[in-house]
Amino acid sequence: MITIKNNDIQQNANQFARLLDASDVPVRGVVTVLLPNCSEYIYCLRGATWSGRTFTPINWHLKSHDIQYIVENSEACALVVHADFAEVAKSLSAFIPTEARFVVGGKIDGFRPFEDISQFSNSPLMEPLAGSIMMYTSGTTGRPKGVKPATPKTTPPPCSNSTAGSMLLKQFLQGGHNGAHLVAAPLYHVAPSTYVEGAALLGADVVVMERWDAEEFLRIVEQEKIISTFLVPTHFVRLLRLPDEVRHRYNLSSLQFICHGAAPVSKEIKRQMIDWLGPVLFEFYGGTEGGGISISSQEWLAHPGSVGQPRSDQTVYILNDEGDSCETGIVGNIFFKAPENRFEYKGDPEKTASAYLGDKYTLGDMGYLDEEGYLYLSDRKADTIISGGVNIYPAEIEAAILSHAAVGDCCVVGVSDNEWGERVVAAIQLVDDKDPSDLLLEAIADHCREAVAGYQQPKQFIFEDSLPRTDTGKLQRRKIRDRYKTLYGE
Repeated sequence: MITIKNNDIQQNANQFARLLDASDVPVRGVVTVLLPNCSEYIYCLRGATWSGRTFTPINWHLKSHDIQYIVENSEACALVVHADFAEVAKSLSAFIPTEARFVVGGKIDGFRPFEDISQFSNSPLMEPLAGSIMMYTSGTTGRPKGVKPATPKTTPPPCSNSTAGSMLLKQFLQGGHNGAHLVAAPLYHVAPSTYVEGAALLGADVVVMERWDAEEFLRIVEQEKIISTFLVPTHFVRLLRLPDEVRHRYNLSSLQFICHGAAPVSKEIKRQMIDWLGPVLFEFYGGTEGGGISISSQEWLAHPGSVGQPRSDQTVYILNDEGDSCETGIVGNIFFKAPENRFEYKGDPEKTASAYLGDKYTLGDMGYLDEEGYLYLSDRKADTIISGGVNIYPAEIEAAILSHAAVGDCCVVGVSDNEWGERVVAAIQLVDDKDPSDLLLEAIADHCREAVAGYQQPKQFIFEDSLPRTDTGKLQRRKIRDRYKTLYGE
């Protein structure tokens, strides 16, 4: 557990911003970080986005080739890494000037110690400038994609992401934050970063869990009198699995706000959490690209399964494949009113264009509106699997499996799972002369484990005689998903 006083965040951030200045990192330049949950992550986020830079965190679970791709594709001007990732850090050196490479928690040849910030003043910045955050999310090609926001206007900080976090907290905490915020999920995801900054901007001290442990979470909430946190449904399941005597051993009365989103949650699990902790759960729907619908516990109990109503300044459209409006209760493609300043997918104009329809944009999800204007999600993004709050994209996994000599075709889908939200399942069609034995299945699984990150590993491999494809060769994923829904009794 790491405890960070609110004043320390801004002071260390000011020092980091001045270190970037002294290292010739330009305004609007990209600052990448490869860090676990630690105080330095928060200092870098604040320092970069208060000095006009773009902050880009990298998921350290990714394979080295994807990490290298992000550093190169983002055109990073500075890099902060933890010493635990020394091996991959050395492969990134070619992309970053020596003076702008920094290491936390140890030494790496060719990297400067992050402690160099101590050489600089922690006083307020003379000309603070709002920067931005560019998160990377994978696309259907399997390569990570940078969601590049429009260049920020020349305005004071905080950046738009941090502002959004503080606004939501204000909305549900009656305008203020009179206690500590707990980071319990990986900071390299957009939501935990958004809410820790939002809480800190409202004056909260911050407590960081370096790794998840269900009972430790309860102990910290009681000890530190935690007011707010962000969790994913997998955390809910782990907490609910604790014995009753453990769950009721701790005083959790300080909790006023548990935000969740980024993954589907079963109605049963959410209702159990509300029964236990009271109406402190607040769900949001959106993505790195935008969106931002939320629902309180009280509203959810009246509209179970909904993700909420759009704000007064926001418009949601449900459109069919021809772009026409769907009637109330009819499932269609979910679109939002596009902002004046549009995001883009860095280096991918085709994917950018596909996200927009005139003055509207989509996250690729499907759903419907009820008569009161509450939004319900019917299907996640066509190809995306969301497991434990993490987006998993099938293309990279399929490519790894297809590289095995025995595999003729492959389709990776998500199947509903009470604990993880969805679990990854790989359907495999073997080449004609191969026998679908347990030994071969294990060999394919081992082959996959060597090629993709742990969180991307299929939980199941299933042999199929054939996989459905259209006349043009396009894989019909929905047929596979529907087949497994029936198989697993969803």
